[in-house]
Amino acid sequence: MSAGDRESEAQAKKGEEGANNERDSRAAAALKRNWCLGLRIIEMIISVIAIGLIVGALYSPQVVQSDHRHIALIFSAYSSYIIITGVLVIARLLGESAGWRTSIGFSILGVIMFTAAAGVIFYDWHKSYYANLRPNKEAYNLLISSGVFSVMNAAIFLIHAFFTFRKEADY
Repeated sequence: MSAGDRESEAQAKKGEEGANNERDSRAAAALKRNWCLGLRIIEMIISVIAIGLIVGALYSPQVVQSDHRHIALIFSAYSSYIIITGVLVIARLLGESAGWRTSIGFSILGVIMFTAAAGVIFYDWHKSYYANLRPNKEAYNLLISSGVFSVMNAAIFLIHAFFTFRKEADY
C-alpha cells in the first residue's frame, strides 16, 4: 500500500467520522430542544395505562371495597393529567409554549396527585386483599399495577420539575 492510498483511506475515515459527528450533534440538538415534550408524552402514556388498569380492577366489586372518595381521587388524578398533558403537548406541537413556572406548577401538582392516588390504591389493596377469603388474583394484580404506574408517573413528574427548574426552560 502506497502513502497516497493510506492518505486517501485516512481522508475517507475522517469523512465518515465527520458525518457521524454531524448526525450525533443534530440528534443532541433535537433532544435538547424537545426533552420536555418527550417527558410530557411519557407522562400522558403512563396516565392512560394506569387508568386502564384501575378500570379493569373495578369490574370486580369485591376487590376494591373502598370509599367513593378514594375512587374519585384516583380517577381525578389520572383523568385530569391525561387532559393537562394532552393540552400541553398539542399546544407545543402548534408552536405555543407555557412558561417554566407554569410547567413546574403542573409537574409538582402531578407529583402530589399521583403520590396520593398510589397511596390510596396501596391502602385499599392491602385492606381488601387480606379481608377476602378467595381473592381474585387477576383483579388485584391490575389494582397493584395501577399503583405502580402511579408511582412511576409521580417520579417522572418530579424529574420533569427538577429539570425544568434547573434549566428554567419554557415548555
